[in-house]
Amino acid sequence: MELLILCAGAGEKSWDGAKSDRPLRTKGKRQAQKIGAWMGRMGVCPDIVLTSLDLRARVTAQKALKSAGWTARAIQKSPELSAGTLPDFPDARKILLVGSSTEMRCLLDELGLTAEPELRAGVLLHLTRNKGRISLVTRVDPQDLPNHFPYPAPDGPEQRERPAYYYTQSAVIPYRRTNKGTEILITGSSSGRHWVVPKGIVEPGLSPAASAMTEAREEAGVEGRVETPALGTFSYEKWGASCQVEVFAMEVTNILPDVAWEENHRNRKWVSVFDAASLLQHPAFRKMAMEIQAALDCNQVDGTQSSKHPK
Repeated sequence: MELLILCAGAGEKSWDGAKSDRPLRTKGKRQAQKIGAWMGRMGVCPDIVLTSLDLRARVTAQKALKSAGWTARAIQKSPELSAGTLPDFPDARKILLVGSSTEMRCLLDELGLTAEPELRAGVLLHLTRNKGRISLVTRVDPQDLPNHFPYPAPDGPEQRERPAYYYTQSAVIPYRRTNKGTEILITGSSSGRHWVVPKGIVEPGLSPAASAMTEAREEAGVEGRVETPALGTFSYEKWGASCQVEVFAMEVTNILPDVAWEENHRNRKWVSVFDAASLLQHPAFRKMAMEIQAALDCNQVDGTQSSKHPK
């Protein structure tokens, strides 16, 4: 069995809330991402991921796994880790355990590691356990790792400012059919200065369409049917390189109340296709909004019930 012991990244220095809710600061996020990129390059993919109950531990695990190019959806919380004790392991070849450096130090004491390595925020220990004996394979400190990330992951020749998955994105243009005609749902940008549609990084382990549907729920508070094939793609520059965005139409079937809408600080409003084409910030979204109307008109003329988009 292989054990990966990861100390949670550095937390916010000024935090007045509960200790368990202390978030990562920027340095802590980057520590987790650098460790994740190392894990991806080395092919050290865990079968099971357990974290303590602290927010820092959970977010550290998520960022490390995504930066390695793996899904972060199978993370499990472990009260035992929060108590600094070793959880009961099911049959597994590689297990990733994530907690504070204090929790991980208690864990090493319980494991009986003879020469205890130095632990601090963001450090990863790669251990083997054979017939009850624990051996240290390597200690990885994020401060010793490159500040840039390989692209494409896990060991591509290019170096970029952010983990490779940041540069693959998807978006949806939410629409509905009314007696007045087709309407597009637009939302305020995070700054509140522009009108946009839901867009985000494609989460490792999800398809672009599935990831776009998640963005629609979080950013616009709507659910619906994401239609394939995609309306189209476009690229834009961010984080020192080109981000590729795949855009889908989504017919809205449910509008969440504000209490269930994660980003309800945003404004949202339904507008006509023509108004959307003039209000949306990015030209690619304006053009694709018009294509939704053209596809619906075409289907009506053809007498079909499908709202798929002709390529």
